Amino acid sequence: MPPVTNAQSNSIGHSANCTPVVELTDPLIQSRLGAYSGLFYALRAKHPPTAAHGLRVAIGCSKWASWRKTDSREHSLLEVAALLHDVGKIGIPDRVLQKPAQLDCQEQLMMEMQLSTATEMLRGAGASEELINIIRLARSGYVRPSETPRESASMLAVVDAYDSMITEQVFRKALSRERAIDELFEHSGSQFDAQLVRDFAEMLSQPRPELESAVAKRWLVRFAPNPTPGFGESDSAISCGAVQNLVDTVFHRRLLDSLTDAAVYLDQDGQVLHWNRAAENLTGRQAAPLTHRSWTPQIMGLRTESGEDLTAENCPLQATRRANTQFSSRLQVRHVDGRVFIVNFTGIPVFAGKGELSGVILLVRDASAQANLEQRVQSLHVIASQDNLTKVANRAEMDRQLPVFLDAHVSTGQPGSLIICDIDHFKRINDTHGHQAGDEALVTFANVLRECSREGDLVARYGGEEFVLLCAGCDNPAATARAEEIRKAVERTPVPALNGNTMTASFGVTEHQPGDTPSTFVARADRALLTAKSTGRNRVVQLGSGQTPDGDTVQARELCVQQKASWLNWFTSRQEVPILETERLASVPHTLAIQKLEGFISDHKAEVLKTEKFQVTLRIDGQKFEASRRKGERSAVMIMDITLKPVDYRNPRSNAYQSKTKLLVSIRAANARDRRATALIGQANQLLASFNSYLVTQVITEDMRSAIAEHR
Repeated sequence: MPPVTNAQSNSIGHSANCTPVVELTDPLIQSRLGAYSGLFYALRAKHPPTAAHGLRVAIGCSKWASWRKTDSREHSLLEVAALLHDVGKIGIPDRVLQKPAQLDCQEQLMMEMQLSTATEMLRGAGASEELINIIRLARSGYVRPSETPRESASMLAVVDAYDSMITEQVFRKALSRERAIDELFEHSGSQFDAQLVRDFAEMLSQPRPELESAVAKRWLVRFAPNPTPGFGESDSAISCGAVQNLVDTVFHRRLLDSLTDAAVYLDQDGQVLHWNRAAENLTGRQAAPLTHRSWTPQIMGLRTESGEDLTAENCPLQATRRANTQFSSRLQVRHVDGRVFIVNFTGIPVFAGKGELSGVILLVRDASAQANLEQRVQSLHVIASQDNLTKVANRAEMDRQLPVFLDAHVSTGQPGSLIICDIDHFKRINDTHGHQAGDEALVTFANVLRECSREGDLVARYGGEEFVLLCAGCDNPAATARAEEIRKAVERTPVPALNGNTMTASFGVTEHQPGDTPSTFVARADRALLTAKSTGRNRVVQLGSGQTPDGDTVQARELCVQQKASWLNWFTSRQEVPILETERLASVPHTLAIQKLEGFISDHKAEVLKTEKFQVTLRIDGQKFEASRRKGERSAVMIMDITLKPVDYRNPRSNAYQSKTKLLVSIRAANARDRRATALIGQANQLLASFNSYLVTQVITEDMRSAIAEHR
């Protein structure tokens, strides 16, 4: 499916805390900034997701233009065009913009009219024809070399399509970043400028923190409070103010009063702001006389689980304030009529600004029946599976759960992701503040991970300051967004032992891919983490293209079975007989294909036996593929011959040539007399499936072969 920007873009835009300096270099843009700002706010009031998408595209274009050192005037024009390229949607009915299904012919016609609407609105705001042409050409498809301004329009088209693909939509799931890049290459030459796609892919191949400060200084920050200097980074959703006020008042209060759990809101001084109906039912105390009273354990009838009075030292409010993270405990609540309930008590700190405590939310759930049952259960499993310091799962439990996690997601076809993370400069914390402060930092970090996890996820301490989060039913884009949420939560959570300062952490994210084993799954995430650490820390790096969308299956040629049909063949001289051979085509150019192959080699701990101009021979230990073997079956060592040839592929739709990579893959057993051919076919298929996940290829058909021109 071509990665055109869908008119129903339903992405969520966000902002982070920073106040960069505004620099306007183009007098025309500066004089019209107020009108442009009004158009953007009108679009945001009409359809917040579309405005959020425009803001992300504008930030992406600004980073790319900074990297390319684009002329300042063209840079400014590109930013404004990117910000307002969807402004014509102001004239589209809500029922069309918010439709979750495919648009019919009439609705599609309405969407196509948005370009005319946008042109009329921009002209009314005093926009130049050059600015309007950028938007018009970007939305019309492939920009011809003779059209101007060609480069700016082509850049806008690439970033627009990329952001649409990596953002979750109501009508389709988001693609991983690597998959989106492959789609751009697939349609380069026909829908996108091939050279610009290669340039964009090179910019995204590594985190580039030096671009963030450049973007932060651009005038684009006028259009969102506290915007982020990163492409796609987020903190809070951009939304229409009137709608948000409605949610925060009517909807929010209705939800609080309908909860079955008691909920109490306290301000930073500990005064009661809200006491919901469930709290009234649980305690027998009415909300009206308690509002604006200073909270104490006694007004809720709280005691320890054993029935003792709570002191200032074990008061849950003070414990939440001291830890600055979510606090959980098992307590008693005594009703005014004398009844006693065992409850799960949770205190959640609420922060505003940079780590300033604004208040605390207290949640209380009746757990009397559960408590009675738990009193009869031994804690042996907890001791065996829990890290003693942080109270999350330990390494042994993670190693036990990981194969189960992979098997469950393979059998159901659901995505599953792994986030591996560690605290930045942890040794410096120990050396400066002492090991006790380091322990408290680890506990705080684990608590943040637990707060951001969902039911079904596993949080584990992998070793030292390194932690792992297994995200069930979560694909690469969703896991990356989760890691970004955790990163920001860590950055704004004060640690008392660090004199109230905060810490930072780095994250590596990957999604389970066909052919993965626990070893390759963790290795890929660890490689992403190392990239995050080596490129500046306090960032999220995602690797892996996710599940193959076209359901392409690998067909093995059982050559060894056919050639060893006779028992006499066993006595013949050793022959290197391939188990599997295939010709495939990767969408990316030769240089990017080599980069992806390097990741495959690293994660599989493959030994490079031979390298030539276009060929590499690998030795891969079959023990990494234990999931494919039957119990008791010994492993095999596989030899993998890979040829990567740069080719030009003629797109049948446009007749334009695209730079791609032709792959010849042959897999054989290292022992040529290995008679377990049938069993080895499954292992070879799994190895090829994993290889295909890294390079994202398709089998070369006879129709495709005639369109491939190899370089001489």
